Amino acid sequence: MSNPSFSNIDRWLFELMEGNLSPEQVEQLEAFLLRHPELDVDRDVWELAKIDKPDVQYAHQQKFIKRRPVGLYMAAGFSSILTFIFIAIQLYLVHPDPLQASDSVLNGRAVAGADQTAASVQDMNMVARQGNSKANADGKMINSALSAEETLKNRLEELNNELKEARSVIGHLMDLNEQAISVKVSPKTHNEEVGMNTDLSLASEEGLNTIIADNEGSQTAEVLKTKPPGLIELGNSRNWMNASTAQAGKRYSSTDYSESFASKMHKMSRAIGRMLDNPVALKNLKDPVFHIPGMLPADVNLGNTGTLPATRVQTLSRLQWYGLENEQFINQMAVDGYVYAIRGGVGVQASHSYYGGGQILNSNVAVTYSPKFSVSRNVLIEPAIRFKMGNKSLDQDKITGFGSAEMERENVHEFYPGGISPTGSQLWYRDLGLGMMVNTRWFFAGLQVDNLLRHYDNIYSGTSASSRRAGQHVVATIGTDYESKKEQIGLSPYLVYQQKEQLRETWGGLNARFKWLTFGGAVSDNLDFSASAGVKFNRFAMSYQADYLHSAMWDKQLLSHQLSIKFITFNPHKRQKFLTL
Repeated sequence: MSNPSFSNIDRWLFELMEGNLSPEQVEQLEAFLLRHPELDVDRDVWELAKIDKPDVQYAHQQKFIKRRPVGLYMAAGFSSILTFIFIAIQLYLVHPDPLQASDSVLNGRAVAGADQTAASVQDMNMVARQGNSKANADGKMINSALSAEETLKNRLEELNNELKEARSVIGHLMDLNEQAISVKVSPKTHNEEVGMNTDLSLASEEGLNTIIADNEGSQTAEVLKTKPPGLIELGNSRNWMNASTAQAGKRYSSTDYSESFASKMHKMSRAIGRMLDNPVALKNLKDPVFHIPGMLPADVNLGNTGTLPATRVQTLSRLQWYGLENEQFINQMAVDGYVYAIRGGVGVQASHSYYGGGQILNSNVAVTYSPKFSVSRNVLIEPAIRFKMGNKSLDQDKITGFGSAEMERENVHEFYPGGISPTGSQLWYRDLGLGMMVNTRWFFAGLQVDNLLRHYDNIYSGTSASSRRAGQHVVATIGTDYESKKEQIGLSPYLVYQQKEQLRETWGGLNARFKWLTFGGAVSDNLDFSASAGVKFNRFAMSYQADYLHSAMWDKQLLSHQLSIKFITFNPHKRQKFLTL
């Protein structure tokens, strides 16, 4: 079987439900569904379509046990013995031996034998009547058992026929459901984000009640009445099932010209619906890549936490302005995923930076929570909150008193000029950040503010009287994704604006993918630029980035290097669900 695609996804899901896929094929299908969360609704429909064979037990099970007619056999045996004796006696009396007796003797014997025979015949008749009565009783029991067995066979055949009828009806409901989604639903509703927990079902209550009424009193009606809990109303397509389900089935099963034409139009509408449901145009893959120096996707917007139905691990290592006094080596690691129990994404991010050959060390850990709210099948709102706690430490032996420091781009501070000794060596801080991301089917947009509390940040002055506080960091972003029909080519353009104290810049970038090869770049309004190249597979990606950024401390553009690695795990038993507003 070929690789999963939009053209054969129904066959793959059918084989998955039947348990015919190998572990490698299941992993391949899960990776494809991970890249296309809009297909989760198709998977749910296939799961609801599977019906287990009921375990039917007959109430009078003991009557099926066959008993041997022992009484009948005994009666037949006794009757045979008596008949043999009677025949032997008759032969003996009719043909006596002439040498053994005279006529008188023969006559006496004949009379005595006749009397004895009469008595024997009476006894034999009595025994025969008793045997016949027992045989008749046993015969009635045998006939009753045979009749019960025949009745059971007929009933089992009826139940099998009704089960086939129920499967046929449910399959027809699935067919009508796909027709409603592909034809009756407007394009706006049809292209909505699939993968969110919206009110969805195989058919409306009216269609089920019609079928139950047509099959009242049968086993099929009982099967349809006991529908599974997941069978709920189709909210946006409730009115399309008002017509009789039986007539609809007849219309698509007829063989005349008009009915055949309707069937062809039905197939064509389903094909068009699938094309509309998988547009080769703008979309949102919920796994963005940015070329903003030193920033992971969760730094660009906190709402990017938990956007995938899998655990995502990202690392970033950056060497900025190597060989200069404001050289900085930064390491970051972020782990995030969606947790259904709390209906949101949870992420943990740790960062450590080594500035000026060890003069300043900055370490912090942040925890982010981002609940997911589905406004509709097209719009997903993802607010987020982050709590960050960290420590900045100074190494007084390494402070040379060069007069300025630039830990953050474009923000230069006086740094113990003239060899003034620092007032301390440790500074603990904590702060909050808020973000809002709007994910639609075609694009994403977000806004966030970090350092809301503006924590105390007096590490650059030699006096405790300084009241310096960290500046608030504002980031706004918008972007989208483009992917070819065969998923061989992908383009992801974006715009990012950020502001923090003296830093104000807007970046426009593009990340491109051809099969497993990725490359891209970005340019800012300050004419800073960056470029990257790497590889991307289903669960692993790595890229190298080089950028020329302006340093306010040296008033020129300097080269920096950055390496990013990403791992994506998956669990086939966990799929992403969202709260519906």
